[in-house]
Amino acid sequence: MTAAAGSEKTVPASTGRGEARRAAILDVAARLFADRPYDLLSIDEIARAAGVAKGLIYYYFGSKRGLFLALIERAAGTLNELAESFDGLSPTERLIRTLDGFLWWADAHRSAFQTVTSGGVGVDAEVIALYRTARRRLLAAMSESLTGSPTPRPTLRVALDGWLSFVEGATYSWLEGHDLGREDVRDLAVRVLGGTLQAVGVADPDSDRPGQSPP
Repeated sequence: MTAAAGSEKTVPASTGRGEARRAAILDVAARLFADRPYDLLSIDEIARAAGVAKGLIYYYFGSKRGLFLALIERAAGTLNELAESFDGLSPTERLIRTLDGFLWWADAHRSAFQTVTSGGVGVDAEVIALYRTARRRLLAAMSESLTGSPTPRPTLRVALDGWLSFVEGATYSWLEGHDLGREDVRDLAVRVLGGTLQAVGVADPDSDRPGQSPP
């Protein structure tokens, strides 16, 4: 599917009941999309499982694509909130919590995870935009934790971006084989980040200082 981004509008739920209904539909859709490819799941199936008329799904989300985008946006927001919530945690504790949340979500929503990280749904431009925004926010949160600023120096930015790609690739491999525990994958990612930061420190001794904000 290659519909242009923004071509399908969703209707915000303006009442408490409407918000609850919309959230309930998203919860059901998230379960169905967990193991079913996007193209093999119909609006009719989602409506039946949610116990609503399919017209209500069109009302809130505009289309199946709009529903799927809402799911991805909600998931990205949840993961970013984990990374951006300081709550007095140390950088290591916050990293572990974020990785735990990421791995849990990827395991519970495999189809959506694969779509987001591989440019699925026909390499949908809006899916890619959501994905890139989520990565930028996560990178900024990690930089904030490490340097006190959301703007990392170039060496640290490139290294953190590369590490995020490693985490995604490792998660994909883990989901295919499932021959490691979730904690094993998380701990491996933490150790790889430690080695990455050591290399950054050698390449740029000032890497623990904030970078320059873009003009």
